[in-house]
This record gives sequence, C-alpha cells and structure tokens, in this order.
Amino acid sequence: MKTGRAVIALMLAAAPLAAQSFQGTVSMTITGDNGPPQSMTYMLKDGKMRFELGGGKMAAIIDPATQRMMVIMTAQKMYMEQSFAPASAAAQQQIAGMKAPTIARTGKMETIAGFKCEHVTATDDDGQSVDACISSELGGFRMPTASNPMAPQREAGWITALGSGKFPLKVTKSGKTVMEVTAIDRKPLDAALFTAPEGFQSFAMPTMPKRPGQN
Repeated sequence: MKTGRAVIALMLAAAPLAAQSFQGTVSMTITGDNGPPQSMTYMLKDGKMRFELGGGKMAAIIDPATQRMMVIMTAQKMYMEQSFAPASAAAQQQIAGMKAPTIARTGKMETIAGFKCEHVTATDDDGQSVDACISSELGGFRMPTASNPMAPQREAGWITALGSGKFPLKVTKSGKTVMEVTAIDRKPLDAALFTAPEGFQSFAMPTMPKRPGQN
C-alpha cells in the first residue's frame, strides 16, 4: 500500500492547470534529487489525464473538472477513487500572498519530440535557476514530483506562474536536466481508458486512527 500512496502523491502533483486541448500520449523522463531517472507516459483526452507507471502495472486518471482521481492497481485488479479538492485548497492557502516569480523569455527556440518550444528562465522556490522550454500546443501542466502523499501538494511557483496552456518539454535546473519529453503522439484515444476497468474491484485507502487529543 505504501507504493500506492506514493503514486497518489505523484499524480496529485501532476494535475494539469487547465483543460487540455491536445489528445494523444506524451512520454517523458523525470530525474529527481535521488535515484535513477524515471520514465513516465501519460494520455490526454477531453481535459482528463491518465498516467501509466511500471510498464502499465499501475495507472492513475485525473479529472480536473470534477477534482477527482482514480488510482488503478493492474496486477491486483483493483482501483480507488478520491477527491483531491482538499489538497488543492490547502496548497492554494500555502501560496497565498507569496510573490509570484518572474518568467523571462529568452527568444531561444528548440524542437523537442516534433514540437516547437521557447526557452524561458525563472528562479525556483529554493533560489536555484531554472531554464524551461515551453510549448503552447499541449495545454497546462504541473511537474511530477515525489513528496509526502498525506500532505497538501504545492506546485513550484514558476510552474504556476506559467499559467494555463503552457507545457514544459524540457526543464533544466542549475545545469541539470530534471525533466525532458521524449515522445509525443497526437492520436484519438478510447474513452474507456479514462474509466474504471471492467471487472476491477473498488477499494478505499485505510483511514489512520486519530491520536488522543487530535482534532
């Protein structure tokens, strides 16, 4: 179950900022502070997003319009649905009043996975410099990140400042590439990919008991 919780954190952090107009699949490589690079593939259709990890052993579906998500455990033939509205509200409270970072356009263009993007620079929340190559053809985006699944998820300020309709195809932080799109395939997707698989059993995340004195 710990693996499932970690994936939930990843999916919440990766929720799109706005409805996606693009339909198809996007593959990328994410490199965190620790551990080897991780490959990730997700699908976009009608504003919904489906992530697949571990060669399809696990997936999650996010619907920003309803602020709900579904985690699918393929091997166990089980799925879980929950709202991420409380986490989103808590994250918004955390960033309220914070000064928005400045996004500087460089005019430098690049083509990545067949899509053109423009490099912009910004300062991350930890003060380190960020260079991101931004496309306007895929919709909005939030950077996937591993964090505490039980805590409200807060997106990096520079990503939030990009606004809807801006999708980074490559992100370099302090000279290190931390995210890069490797393939984009624009194509129609079956609506069934964004619903609970037939024959799978629904399950609920266990509720942690409150300690004495906790509200």
